[in-house]
Amino acid sequence: MASDHKVALLDHIIVLVPHAELKAPPKGLTDNFNITNSGKHADGKTENKLIVFKDGSYIELISFIDDLPENRADHWWGSKPYGIIDWAFTNQVDYKSNYEALVSRLADAQKGSSGAYSYAPPRLGGRIRPDGVKLEWAVTFPTNKEGTDAETTRPSNLPFYCHDITPRENRVNGETEHPCGAVGIREVLALVDSAQTGVFAGLTKAAVNSDNIEQSNKSGISVGTPHGAPSVISFVIPTTDAEEEEARLHKFVLKELKFNHGSSDVSDGITFSYPFQA
Repeated sequence: MASDHKVALLDHIIVLVPHAELKAPPKGLTDNFNITNSGKHADGKTENKLIVFKDGSYIELISFIDDLPENRADHWWGSKPYGIIDWAFTNQVDYKSNYEALVSRLADAQKGSSGAYSYAPPRLGGRIRPDGVKLEWAVTFPTNKEGTDAETTRPSNLPFYCHDITPRENRVNGETEHPCGAVGIREVLALVDSAQTGVFAGLTKAAVNSDNIEQSNKSGISVGTPHGAPSVISFVIPTTDAEEEEARLHKFVLKELKFNHGSSDVSDGITFSYPFQA
C-alpha cells in the first residue's frame, strides 16, 4: 500500500431523496437529527440539506429540483434510485496531487488484472448557500472501463474525493447537536456480493490509502474524519434472501450508517438507512 499521503478522511455521505421529502423531511429524521438548509448547486439541477456532525463529517440529503427528468439527464447521479447513493472523502493534499496519487495507487492495486478502475481528472463545482455565500470545490470521481471498446462508467464501490477551494467551514456548517446524540459517523456499512468482497476491499484500501482492520464477522478498513475521530468502512455479506438478491443485482450497495455518540449513550441503536424509519 502506498504511504505517500495520509489515510483519507470521510467527508460526507450522499442520500438521494424525492424533492418533496427534501422540502419536508419525514418525522423519522427530524425527531433524531437537526437538518441545516444548504442551497442549490451551480448546475441548477439539484439542491440539498445537511446533517452535520461534530467530527466534521456530514450526511447530504440531495434531490433533483421538482424531480424533473431534465434535471436528471446527463447528471452523474441521474440514473440512481432513491437511497444512499455515494460517498466522498477528502484529505489535506491539493486536489491535483491527490489525483495523481489516486491513479498510481489504483494501478498498483490492479497489477495482474484488467486495470479497469481509475479516477478521472478533477472537475470544479460549487453552490450558493441560502445566505448568498459562494462555495467552490474540486471533485475527483472514480471510473470503470472494462475492455477497450467499453463505455466508461462511475463505479459505486469506490468513493469520490472533494477538495475545497473556498474554506471548508463555509461548505460544512450547521447545527451539530442532534436529539439522538450522534456526534459523528462511526461506521459505513456496504452490502457486497460475497464472491467479490476481497476485490472491493482491495480497491477501497487503495482509494483511501488505508489497510484492513480486525472486525468480528466482517471485513473492515479504517479511515479518519476531518476533526480526528476514527471511522470504519465495513463490508457485510448477505444474510437474507432479499439481501442475496440485492447483492447479486448490484454487487455493492451503501446500506447503513452507524454513529459515534461521545460520552452519552442516547444514540445507542440509532442507525441511518433509506427509506427512513418512522
